[in-house]
Formats: sequence, C-alpha cells, structure tokens
Amino acid sequence: MCAHWGFPQCRHSVGFMGTGEPSATSTRRTIVAVFLAGVSVFLVLYETQGLLPAIRGAYDIDAPTASLTVSATNVAMAVFLIPFSMLAPRIGHARQIAGGVVLAALLALILPFMPSPELLIVVRFLQGVAIAAVPATAMAYLSLRLPAAALPGAIGVYIAGNTIGGLSSRLLTGLAAEILGWHGGLAFTAAVSLVFGVIVVWLLRHDLFTTARAIAAREASATVVEPSTAKQFSAVESDTAAVADSVQPPRRAIIPLGSGLWRIYLTGFLCMIVFGGSFTMLGTRLQHDPWRLSEGAVALFFLIYLVGTLVTTYYGRLATKLSRTSLTLIGMVTALVGAGLTLVNSLPVIIIGMSLLTGGFFLGHTGASASASASRPGVDSTRSAAIYLTVYYLGTSLGAWLSAVLFTGFAWPGVVVMCMTSLLAVLILTLSGASIGFKKRS
Repeated sequence: MCAHWGFPQCRHSVGFMGTGEPSATSTRRTIVAVFLAGVSVFLVLYETQGLLPAIRGAYDIDAPTASLTVSATNVAMAVFLIPFSMLAPRIGHARQIAGGVVLAALLALILPFMPSPELLIVVRFLQGVAIAAVPATAMAYLSLRLPAAALPGAIGVYIAGNTIGGLSSRLLTGLAAEILGWHGGLAFTAAVSLVFGVIVVWLLRHDLFTTARAIAAREASATVVEPSTAKQFSAVESDTAAVADSVQPPRRAIIPLGSGLWRIYLTGFLCMIVFGGSFTMLGTRLQHDPWRLSEGAVALFFLIYLVGTLVTTYYGRLATKLSRTSLTLIGMVTALVGAGLTLVNSLPVIIIGMSLLTGGFFLGHTGASASASASRPGVDSTRSAAIYLTVYYLGTSLGAWLSAVLFTGFAWPGVVVMCMTSLLAVLILTLSGASIGFKKRS
C-alpha cells in the first residue's frame, strides 16, 4: 500500500499485507478497538440520564436544571467535534481516540464528588469535550483503515458499541445506585469505562507508535513524491500518509452541504431530538404514579437499547437490498407507531412502543451517519462525519432539555407530541429528497 503511494520505506507497516489491503488481524483489531472505544465513552456520556430524579432530590433542583447534566455533555461534544476532526490528521486518529477514552473515564471518576450542581454540570461539560475526541474521528478512522466493502458493516458495529455503551450506562449506573446510592452508581460506571479504555489503548498500540514514524516519513518524502503518484496520493486520507506540499488537493467545501448532505445532517438532528428526549424523561415518568418504580427497575427499561444493537449490526446487510431512503422511511413510520403506543398507561405496551421507537430511530440514524461518512468527490469525509455528529448531539441536547420542559408542563403527552413532530419532519425531508444508498444505481 505504502509503495503504491510512493513510500517504499513503509512497505512493511504493521497490519498490511503485500497486496495493499489490511490483513484480517489488523481489520479485526481496528473494528474491536473502535467498538470498545464507543462502549467506553458512551458508558459515561449518559451516566446521569437514569439518575435525574435522584440528582434532583440531592441538589434540590428542578427537572430542566437536572437535565443539564445530560445536555451539557452533549453540547460540549457538538462544539468540539469539528475542532477534533481537524486535529486528528495532525496528531493521529488512533492517538486521539485513545486519549479521549482515557480522559473521559478519569473525569467520570471525580464526578461523584462534586459538592454543587454547578460543579457537576461543569465536569459533565468537560467530559463532553473529552468524549468528542472519539466520535469526531472514529468513523473516519474506520474509512481510512478498512476496505470500502467492509465500511458499512464496520460503522454498524461501531454504532452498536455506542448503543451497548449507552445501554450499559443507564443499566449499570441504575442497578449500582440501587445498592451504592447514586454516587456509587456513577463511580462504578466510571471504573468500568476506564477498564475498557485501557483495553482500547492496548489494541491501538501499533498505530499509537507508528503514527510518529509515519509523520516523519511523510515530511522526509514530501520532496520525492513522483508526479505519477501525486494525483493518487492526494486523494488518500490516512494516518500513514499526507499530501506533499507540491500536490494540489481537490477544492473542498468548508461546510459540505451538497449531494444531499444537508438532509442527512438534519435527519440526524431530528432523530436525536426524539431518541434523546424520550429516554431522558422515561425514567421520570416511570417513577411517577401509577408505577413509582425504583431506580434499579427503571434501569432495566434501558435494555430496550438492545433493539438498536440488533438493527445497527444488521444494517449493512439491509443496505445491500434497500436504499437508505427506503430504510429511513420504514424507520420513521415504525418510530411513529411506537411513540403513539407509549401514551398507553401499561408497562408492556410502553415497552413495545419504546422498542419500536428505538428500532425506527436506529434505522434512520445508522443510514444517515454512514452516508455522512461516505467518500464523495470534493468532500472531506472526516469533516462531513464531524458535522453530522455535531448537529446530532445538538439534537440530543435540545431533546433532553425540551422534553424536561414539556414533561413539566404537559406530562408525557407533551414529550410524545415533540417526538411525533420531529419524526414527521424526517419523513418530509426523506420523501422530498433523492435516493442515497450504498448500492450503485444507474
């Protein structure tokens, strides 16, 4: 691969075969590392979401203020995703992923000791900054390290890791809080996240050490890249290569909006308003009459996230048979039905409704995120993915806060109206746009 790009001195880089394709071992290691990185950071991203009633009681604050412990982290992610996406090629994607995972876990360890809600929210914001280092570059890292045919499935696995992390965050924190109190629940989740972070560092150890050598090789070779290879070389974004000073790369938009990208960004934003908002207030609803469930019992409801894991894992197969547009339409209709079912005051019906809403959400989100990360002429895929995630997490922040406000004023029906409005908007966006899928179409 390196020789093909004009860098014979790195022909034997770790993880690549002589054919120029990543070895099977390297591919598996990359996918597992990014998967566990997603699990680790999402373990601490949503760790306060299932504890909002306990946090409200401990600090004597209202629901919208308590929801800021969720929104602050997601706002920080949204703000720092693009800066981190620009920093990753300079310091190395693997280094950024490893650093973000470890720092987020360390901040989570001090979170339970905050004496005031203001400091709690500040630390949650700083966690968001650290967490942003991972999603800002994870999908782009996969696109750089894996064959194109493996990318949709690998992105599905990565998002599945996010889902498992999000599920485990609420589940582990809630169950641990049942025994250790909410402080102990947060500490337990932080410790688990740190363990995964250490494993991620170990899996990425080859890239962590080779990045510095690759940068040195790039600088040393900038003056010897032959004209015949320059055009090919300028089109490749990698931790192990960069554009020589003499090569003129294609002009790229600062904020890519063409090729339907703006619809993809808006789809992620609206979908996350639904998902973030509904799950943020689900625990509060279940701890009210007529159920008054405990924190541990509420935590079990987050097992519904496994529906999302199933959807994202098999999305790659579905995408070879149906276009992204078709899958998104199916997802939004499914989510609308699920949102309506949650209005019924029956725990089994609520479980079915939230399961349908979750599956529909992940059909829309997985397709949109993969489309935002796909290569396009004149578009920086890393930047495009970062912009998608920026608006996506802004949607989380808005959904968490707005659902708390609506729940305070209108109870659960207010949250459902918010969800249905956003889902209908995604349907309109999808129906009015052109098909965008993974398959080549005539």
